[in-house]
Amino acid sequence: MKKEKVSKLKNLENKINYRFKNLELLKEALTHPSFPNKDEKDKLINNQRLEFLGDSVLELIVSEYIYKKLSSFSEGELTKIKSIIVSKPTLAKWANLISLGKYIVLGRGEDLTGGRSKLSILSDCFEALLGAIYLDSGLKKTKKITLSFIKDEIDLISRDNYIEDYKTLLQEISQKKMKCLPEYILIKEKGPDHKKIFCIEVKLKEISYGTGFGDSKKEAEQNAAHNALKKIKIIH
Repeated sequence: MKKEKVSKLKNLENKINYRFKNLELLKEALTHPSFPNKDEKDKLINNQRLEFLGDSVLELIVSEYIYKKLSSFSEGELTKIKSIIVSKPTLAKWANLISLGKYIVLGRGEDLTGGRSKLSILSDCFEALLGAIYLDSGLKKTKKITLSFIKDEIDLISRDNYIEDYKTLLQEISQKKMKCLPEYILIKEKGPDHKKIFCIEVKLKEISYGTGFGDSKKEAEQNAAHNALKKIKIIH
């Protein structure tokens, strides 16, 4: 490996405060599928498998931490918080904190079209990085590094200074990716006045992205936004 490449990888290791025992794992985590990278057996190597692993490891770490930290929060609230924490915008934000984009190995076409700043590429690579650390050193070390990113945001949530919801998240995503704002439309309401059920549809650029039901219009809008985020694969 060329000295400049090793030096570049060491810079990234310094940023995450971790030294890889197996540097090949780090190289794999940084290799986007657009880059034509093959091993001696002519097998394509990229970060997709590590991303798959890192996604699962991240979910476990976040779930355990918020379960213990936010003991007064309901299951529904914990689910919403976890969805925000492991969402692509949040992961991309963390990736930008360590300038991950400049270390990613991209195909020429993807690089020329701004791949280093794309939300999906950054978030996927961040998950792959966590997967690589997990394979290199196990859960304990991966948890320590992951918590260095999520603790501050979780602390803000627990102090009620961080207000986030599905509608806000959908609005941020739609503005960034589609240059538009969500439109919420009341489709129907049923039941007596004291116990109405509302059905709300959310549209982006006049295309339906989901519907939601709730005891109030506000709750129905949140559920519609939640389903829209699932459809565009921002949350699971």
